[in-house]
Amino acid sequence: MGQWTGRISMAKLCKAGVTLRSQIDKRFPGRDRRSDGWIGDRDHTQRASDHNPNSKGIVHALDIDENMGKRGKWRNGRTARLLADQLVKYAASTAPGAQRIKYVVYENQIASPTYDKTWWRFRGSGYGHTAHIHISFTALADMDGSIFPLPILTKSPTKKLAYRRLIAKRRR
Repeated sequence: MGQWTGRISMAKLCKAGVTLRSQIDKRFPGRDRRSDGWIGDRDHTQRASDHNPNSKGIVHALDIDENMGKRGKWRNGRTARLLADQLVKYAASTAPGAQRIKYVVYENQIASPTYDKTWWRFRGSGYGHTAHIHISFTALADMDGSIFPLPILTKSPTKKLAYRRLIAKRRR
């Protein structure tokens, strides 16, 4: 990641991040956004982080609050766990655009393609992110703002079924 020397106001979220956030906002309009974020704060600037803009001013990280609604089944992380799991399943799939996701962190665990034994499965501890899902994106996300075909992000039963089939085939 290159050192970014521009102004924070010039930074922008990668296209895939903008699309994913928009899809989540549309599906869960009443969700809590207090833990949402994409641009790094002062602490982030002191270390390598996908929340920091790269040399082109593009940020490759998005945090989504785990509370998807005020009441019922959307509250307090149950839906966030489903969303995180579907993001990981999509990232591990052969679906178009899946390689835009670099890794996902939620509830103190990380899922990534780093280790063969735990390839795209949540593992470890000490990763934080207990009030939100953290999604880091690859450079492919800069130009690819296509939709994320996740069943949780649509209300259409036909699309849910099609999306489940699309993300079912793993790359490996």
